[in-house]
Amino acid sequence: MKQLRFRVLACAAIVAACGTAASAQDFPPFDKVSEGHDKVVSTIDGAGSMYTVYHRVKDGQLLAELPRNFESQRFFVVATVAGGDPQMGVYSVWHNRVSNPTKYVYWKRYGRELALIEPNLDYRASGDRQSQVATQRVNTDRVLLSVPIVTMGPGGGPVIDLDNLLLNQSSTFFGGFTRGARLNLAEVKSVKAFPNNLELTFEMPKADGQLAQIHYSIGMPRKDASYKPREADRRVGFFYVSHTDRSRNDGESQTKRYITRWNVEKADPKLSMSPPKQPIVYYIEHTTPVRYRRWVRDGILAWNKAFEQAGILGAIEVYQQDAESGAHMDKDPEDLRYSFVRWTNSHMGFAIGPSHAHPETGQIFEADIVMDEAFLSGWAKAHKSSLLASAAMLNMLPETVDWLAENPQWDPRYLIADPEDRPAVLAYMSKVREGTADPELAPPTMLPGVWRDPRDPQFAGMCMSSPMMATNVEMMRLAINTGLVELKADEKESVLDGLPESFIGPLLRDVIMHEVGHTMGLMHNWKGSSVYQFSEMNSAEFKGTKPILTSVMDYAPTNVTVESDGLIQGDYSAIDIGPYDHWAIAWGYSDKPDEVMKQCAHPEHAFQSDEGSSGPDPHSKVWDLGENSLDFADSEMRFVHKVRSELLDKMVEDGQSWVKAREGFNALLQKQLSAMSVASSWIGGVHFNRNHKGDEGAADPVRPVDVERQRRALRFITENAFMDKSFGLTPEILSKLGALQWFDGPGSDRRADVPVHDMVLGVQGSAMTMILNPSTLGRVLDNEMRTPTGQDALTVPEVFAEVRGHVWKSLKPGGGNGEARTSYTARDPMITSLQRNLQRAHLDRMIALSTGASWPNASANAVTTLARQELRDIGAMIDKSLGMNGLDPYSQAHLADARERITRALDAAYIRRD
Repeated sequence: MKQLRFRVLACAAIVAACGTAASAQDFPPFDKVSEGHDKVVSTIDGAGSMYTVYHRVKDGQLLAELPRNFESQRFFVVATVAGGDPQMGVYSVWHNRVSNPTKYVYWKRYGRELALIEPNLDYRASGDRQSQVATQRVNTDRVLLSVPIVTMGPGGGPVIDLDNLLLNQSSTFFGGFTRGARLNLAEVKSVKAFPNNLELTFEMPKADGQLAQIHYSIGMPRKDASYKPREADRRVGFFYVSHTDRSRNDGESQTKRYITRWNVEKADPKLSMSPPKQPIVYYIEHTTPVRYRRWVRDGILAWNKAFEQAGILGAIEVYQQDAESGAHMDKDPEDLRYSFVRWTNSHMGFAIGPSHAHPETGQIFEADIVMDEAFLSGWAKAHKSSLLASAAMLNMLPETVDWLAENPQWDPRYLIADPEDRPAVLAYMSKVREGTADPELAPPTMLPGVWRDPRDPQFAGMCMSSPMMATNVEMMRLAINTGLVELKADEKESVLDGLPESFIGPLLRDVIMHEVGHTMGLMHNWKGSSVYQFSEMNSAEFKGTKPILTSVMDYAPTNVTVESDGLIQGDYSAIDIGPYDHWAIAWGYSDKPDEVMKQCAHPEHAFQSDEGSSGPDPHSKVWDLGENSLDFADSEMRFVHKVRSELLDKMVEDGQSWVKAREGFNALLQKQLSAMSVASSWIGGVHFNRNHKGDEGAADPVRPVDVERQRRALRFITENAFMDKSFGLTPEILSKLGALQWFDGPGSDRRADVPVHDMVLGVQGSAMTMILNPSTLGRVLDNEMRTPTGQDALTVPEVFAEVRGHVWKSLKPGGGNGEARTSYTARDPMITSLQRNLQRAHLDRMIALSTGASWPNASANAVTTLARQELRDIGAMIDKSLGMNGLDPYSQAHLADARERITRALDAAYIRRD
């Protein structure tokens, strides 16, 4: 029996050997295939590389020989747009074109083909062998592409056509960016082969003919044996990698999450304060302007103070790449081994800080920061309607946007659009619902940056600041030009891009601190700006000594304050990382995280990440300041009124175009709408925290917002949106708002005059949507139940009455155009043209709501019946006004039409939506 078994095994071995020999002999000789190719050697000592690469210069042919053990290697392919696009260097941008441009993969041989396979890391089993086998059998890996083996190399490994892989199949990594590119004109711009990575750059004409560069980093990053994955905790904000462990059957969640962080260890664990075994190293790219370099450096090194909380001294080091001296010019920003701060000038005004982490453990191995100079110049031009739409959509909750998809006539992106763009907006909204929308063809108000769904996983971990960052600087220029802020550089201070270095330098440092925080593993923390009072931020106690934010991981506006009621002008931006940042790094990088976590309920350690912006907590919003952001909103409106009053006299100098006044007016209108967005989050608001039961000093996890703050927020919107005087429109101002007279510049106005009524109604309609939507009114109703009996609470009828009271104020004695009178004319009507438009818009909504408009939550019954009662109340007011003598023709026709519409609506049958 043993002899028979030996013969069978021997025959099998002979067959296998013959098969291998036959397959090797079946390929053309390596020497013939590689004729004319030169071996790529990039190391100084000539050491071998991850793959042995051969390059034939005359036609750009690239061959790569894989090692014998290639099937056991897992590696990364990191795809980056390196040139020919405004957002070059920003890998995350391509999430809307390809699922993820960073691939973690391995090779597997199928006869004469090699398949590039993405392992399924989403489902694993840590239990017994049977559980592991069962999990792997169901959750299999995925083939991304395949390439033929062209020959066998001298090292015994298969040889592949590398340019065929990286060019002909580039859409796997770059999606539509390279689709249709003229590959016959592609050139190899750079190829480098190192022991653990390959770096390759290609240039090619895109489908439209523009030359573009794409870069690949193919490498096996460090997977340190000493690195210990740390499970995520919802009370502190770190990015994480996650998987489902099918072996966990203890009743708890099967999802396991590991935070992303660098492997920063003490060189001597016995010391309370020790230098690191290996520091995190950043290089500042040589393209960074000299005038900004020290502020970039300071922003990076600011995080060393946080690492000291974890007992590590000098965790981060920074080196300047310099073209003139040649320092560090041998290091490529796209090289997977180096972390860079890069500088672009695409005139888009953004900053972003992506990092790469091992998907199995969360260990970060490389990170880059990209900074666009237009953010600092403050003149990153965008269409005015895009900026207004961004302001209006600032705090729109995802469920509200879902509802607006069924009611697009109330969507701010439709209301604010130029009239000639509205058909295109409706058509694009339809394509969004169908899933066929192309962002590159979006009308101005529908651009992706106007509103992004926090629920969308393709934006997870993405920090792509909107054009509103650049407008912060633009507001400072407005404040300086109109004399609101005295920022005159003295003889010892430099002026950078028309602004004193004391302003622009700390602002840049603040942005860099934010982006470096991301590369340390930190998520956004939208509560960073809502711990301290606005009055504290603008006090002598804070100014120059204490950061105004508890975390630089928030999106905070420039703090420009109109001094009043004891306020002084505080720091314009965060002067250092905040107490939350210190605490978060201490938890993530110290060897005693449980001890650090005991401080989680401290007010300065409050945390809410990106998904918080999609919730009803006014403390978890962006572009606001202060524990009571209504104080900030009031300050914003003081700013608007003050600067608007100086716009004509001080904004435009003799010899300059009046277009500067129009740009300033548009910017102030955006600021006004942003303030209303800030206020809207308080109506029906609920405070959340992430503390656990038993955490010292923890409050209840769900608490209704103070009722008086809700009422104050409601009044703020109605008074600043529904009153004519809120817009500061006078014949003098309207006659001075000139248009850009060029056809080739960004932001050019298609109309020489300002479309006053469309512009104002767009803002008013957007403000109305902020209040009268299912999310807001549904939570107002829910808060009534959360509030104990006998305690005061905001109610839905009160919200309706407040809106009606301001919209229809002109029907009250003395509430229209001037004091109560007995006679009006078409030139001096009882109801102004702006008010007539607003009243009709309000009536449209009440009629729609009373007759069964789409309303997705349980507040529908209350809203429908209250809307019908609103129509009755408005009708009674109209009847009284129509009984007056001396009505002007405009008001008479408007009220008669409104009365007829109300009568028909009340007589209509109910339309119920199951």
